Amino acid sequence: MSPCTVVARMQAIIEKHGYETAANGGRFKHEREAWTTGLYALGLSLMNEQEYWLEVETVDQTPDTRVHRIDQSSGHNVIMTQDVEVVDWVDHVDEMMTVVRQKCAKAYPPNFCLLVLVRNDRQIALDKVVEEISMLTVPFAEIWLIGRSTEELAIMVRLFPGFLRFAYKLHDACERTKTQRAFIQKQKRGSSTEFRDLGICYLPIP
Repeated sequence: MSPCTVVARMQAIIEKHGYETAANGGRFKHEREAWTTGLYALGLSLMNEQEYWLEVETVDQTPDTRVHRIDQSSGHNVIMTQDVEVVDWVDHVDEMMTVVRQKCAKAYPPNFCLLVLVRNDRQIALDKVVEEISMLTVPFAEIWLIGRSTEELAIMVRLFPGFLRFAYKLHDACERTKTQRAFIQKQKRGSSTEFRDLGICYLPIP
């Protein structure tokens, strides 16, 4: 799915079921993980001026989601994939590093990316966090912090490797990427780099 499709889907779930149920109910765990990944993929699409797609894992325990982009530099469509682990930093956990340490203590394949969604209003000393992470044995290729400073402004911060901060307006980002198809499906291997429209796809709101 395209990042904007996922973001819009989560908003529709909130409108139908209410914020508390959508944000905390186990029923919508996959939708929340997809929404977090959607913010990340949307930010990447703006930073790198490429189209990114996300896939939700519903069978295996890991990864939670996958982010795909299509590389055409070789003259063929080559799907580049990043596996994503999503974790929430919630109110009852005082320090974000508690969440990061718990995840880093586990074994993950080296291509995994960790997304930490901020779900509280605590202040973060980012320079200190980056320094603490640099002293850990990090199993992830990347660690990103994802959050919303306002209803409209999304912020993503790369904590590892190196520091990078990027902010964007959600509505403006979706407007800029509105020509991206909502869904794509892998077809048989071929030499063409063209895309084929599969028509309208429907994904009902639960």
